[in-house]
Order: sequence, then C-alpha cells, then structure tokens
Amino acid sequence: MGKNIVVIVVLAVLLVTALPSVSAQDGDSGTIYGIVGVDNAEVRAGPDFAYPIIGRLPRNASVVVLGRAGDFFRSWDGRQWLQIDYGSGTAWVYARLIRTSTPFNSISPTGRILPRTQDGRVPDEFDLTYSICDGWQGGFTQSGNFMAGDEEMMVTYPFMQGANVYSVIVIGADGTRTAFDSETTTAVIELRKLPWEAGVYTWRVAPYWTDSSYRYRWQQICLLRTGGTFEKPYSGPVRDEENGE
Repeated sequence: MGKNIVVIVVLAVLLVTALPSVSAQDGDSGTIYGIVGVDNAEVRAGPDFAYPIIGRLPRNASVVVLGRAGDFFRSWDGRQWLQIDYGSGTAWVYARLIRTSTPFNSISPTGRILPRTQDGRVPDEFDLTYSICDGWQGGFTQSGNFMAGDEEMMVTYPFMQGANVYSVIVIGADGTRTAFDSETTTAVIELRKLPWEAGVYTWRVAPYWTDSSYRYRWQQICLLRTGGTFEKPYSGPVRDEENGE
C-alpha cells in the first residue's frame, strides 16, 4: 500500500512538471506572458475573425501579451482577443487559444472588435488589411478660452476611416461626463452644457459607426483618445457671497 502511494505521488509530480506553465514570477515583472494551447493558432491583423490571417503559432509557444479587446463574461463567444508581440510589430490571437499569466479581464484594453451591420457583416467602409485603429493617427487642437469669457470651445481630432460619427466626451473635475457629438472631425464644446463646477476638464474622443439614428445603437470603433484639457470657471447661478449662498 505504501509503495503504491509513493508511485502515485511521483507520477503526479512528473505530470505537473511536464505541463506548460506561466510562472507567477513572470507576472510580477509587469510583463504578461501567454502559452499557446493549440497547434497552428491563427494570428490575425486585428481583433476580429474578419481580419486576415497573417501567421500561425505552434502549441506551447510563449508570447508576450500587450493588451486585450472585448470582455469575458460566462463563456468564450468570439469577442475576446489578445494583442501580442509578433515579429517586428503586433498582432492578435483569439483569447481562448492562449493561457495567460493574468486573468483576461485584468489585462488592459488596447483594441475593440469591429462593428457589424444588422445582418452581421462588417461595414464595407473598413479596410481590413491592417488593424483599423492603427490608422487613426493625427493631431488634436482646441480653440477658445472659457476663463477669458468664451461661451464655446472648438476642438478637432483625426479622421477615422469608416467612422460616420464622433463623440467628444468632456470629463469634469468630479468625474461627470458630458458628450458633444459630431459627424465631422470638428466638435463644439458649449459652456452652458457643462457642469457648474470650476476646475480642469479633460476631453477625449471616440469614433463610431452606425446605421441607425438611435444613439444606443452606435458602435464604438476604437478606444477613447485624449485630446486635451482646459480650465473653466464656476458657471452656475450668481452666488450671494455676503450671505454665503
């Protein structure tokens, strides 16, 4: 009986050491590692099955994970992707194919899956030869000064191929968010629509695609990008300083 127990323990140790693993020490370094769990895992240009395959990875290959697209809830449903170092650049692999040193939802988002039409197709406006958000490049500008008495501020942002609406999100000092939408690469931030509080505000931009007039059906294409900051004075009702009101 004793010899049988020893044999079982030895076999268990050998089995564990034979399995590919990602050590806790790797995660402690700040770098996220992954182990490919299948043969010939498809590597794609972007985080969606609609993107072309640009390579394959063998089972047990080790990869450096840079970010994710999508969220995991109860099951893998094709909308969870991992961005990895690949060759001299980056690429994407369906997350179910890789075991990572960090839980999927704890990995920082770096991309988004593609929008879809009502029949489930990717809109024809998008060039899928590369990850489309990599092409959203350019400068941001702002003009106007609320502290100098202006009532409006104009902001501009890069053109996004395929986007047909943009949303400028202004984040207040207390975290309040106010959206200013536009169908062009210019939007107007109106003082009267912002919270009363004085302070430093940040504006960020997200491109969307939609085939509907209803805002809840807009589909965000890329992650928000920060355009700039500005200061604004208190803009609420005139206070009675003498009575503290």
